[in-house]
Amino acid sequence: MEKVKEKETTAGFTDGYIGTYYSEESRGIYRFSFHEETGELTAPELFYEARNSKWISLSSHRMVIPDEKGGMAGTCFLELNHGSVKKCAGEVLQERQTPCYIEQEEDFIYTANYHEGTVMIYQTTEEKPVVVKRIENGEGAGCHQILLHDSYVMVPCLTQDRIRFFDKERGFAPAGEISFPKGSGPRHGVFNRAHTRLYVVSEWSNELFIFKVCGREFSLEQTFSILPKSGKTGEQPRAAAAAAIRLTKNEKFLYISVRERELLAAIDVSHDKATVIQHVSCGGKHPRDFILSKNEKFLLVANRLEGGIVCIERDCETGKLKGVRSRVEMPEGVSLVLA
Repeated sequence: MEKVKEKETTAGFTDGYIGTYYSEESRGIYRFSFHEETGELTAPELFYEARNSKWISLSSHRMVIPDEKGGMAGTCFLELNHGSVKKCAGEVLQERQTPCYIEQEEDFIYTANYHEGTVMIYQTTEEKPVVVKRIENGEGAGCHQILLHDSYVMVPCLTQDRIRFFDKERGFAPAGEISFPKGSGPRHGVFNRAHTRLYVVSEWSNELFIFKVCGREFSLEQTFSILPKSGKTGEQPRAAAAAAIRLTKNEKFLYISVRERELLAAIDVSHDKATVIQHVSCGGKHPRDFILSKNEKFLLVANRLEGGIVCIERDCETGKLKGVRSRVEMPEGVSLVLA
C-alpha cells in the first residue's frame, strides 16, 4: 500500500476524490481540488492505488472503497488522518467482482454488488471491519444501491424490477419490497430529509418514480419519462441509460444523469406535480455519478469515457444549469465526493 503524502489545501479550495475503473490511465482513487466560489478544478493526482475502486464512501476519518487482489474482490477500509491515508484498516475480499455501491452508517458499512446480487454488511470493531451478514438476492440481481430508511436497509435490484427491504432490527431479515413495472430497472433513489418522499430513477425505462412515504408505507404518486421527446415524426430515439440522481438541499430540484444521450435532466419537484424543466449536455461521454457543490452553485459530473470531470454552473433560484465552467481530464471516472 502506497501512502500518499499529505496535501496542502490552498485557500478557497476543498479536496475532492474520484473513484475509477482500473486501466493503464486510471489506477485507483484520485484526489483533486475544487474552488467553491469560482468552480475551478485542479488536475487529479493518484491518492490510493486499487483495482476497480469505482465507488467511494467518505466519512471524516474513514474512506471505504472497492478493491481487487489475487483474483478476489471486495471492500477496502482506509483510516484517514488530515486528508491522507494513515493506514489500511482492513480488506475483506470474499466476492468475485467488486461492489458498485457503499454506504456508511455509524459503525455499519453496507455494500451492493451488481453482478453477484449480494449485499455485504460490515461492522467496525476497534476500527477493524467484520462481516456480520451476507444477503443473497440472486446471481445477476443487479443490486445497485443501498438506501437507509427507519430500520430498513433498502436495495434496488435493477434486473428484478424491485427494491427489497431488510430489517436491521430483525437481523436484516427480509421485510417486503416495492415492485416496479417489468423492464423498468430501478437503479438509484433519494429521500427528502424528512423521508416523506422517495424519488427513484429507472435505468432501462428512464423514468422517475415518486413515492409518498408514511412510516413504512410507500405509495406511488407520479411516474414520467425523464428523456427529451423525439424530434421528427418516426425518428427512432437513441438508446439511453439513466444513472445517478441528486436532490438539492432546499428539496426543490432533482438532477439525473443519462448515458448514451450524454445529458443531465433538471426536474422541478417543488409543486404538486414534478416536471422536467431542462435537458443539457453533460460535457462529455457516458456520465456516471455527479454531485452538487456544498453551496450548490455548481454541479460536478464524472464522464467515464470522454470529457473527464466537468464543473457546470447552476442557477440556484431557477434550478437550471448554465454551462460548463471548468473541466479536467480523468479517464474512467465513476464516482465523486467532496471532503
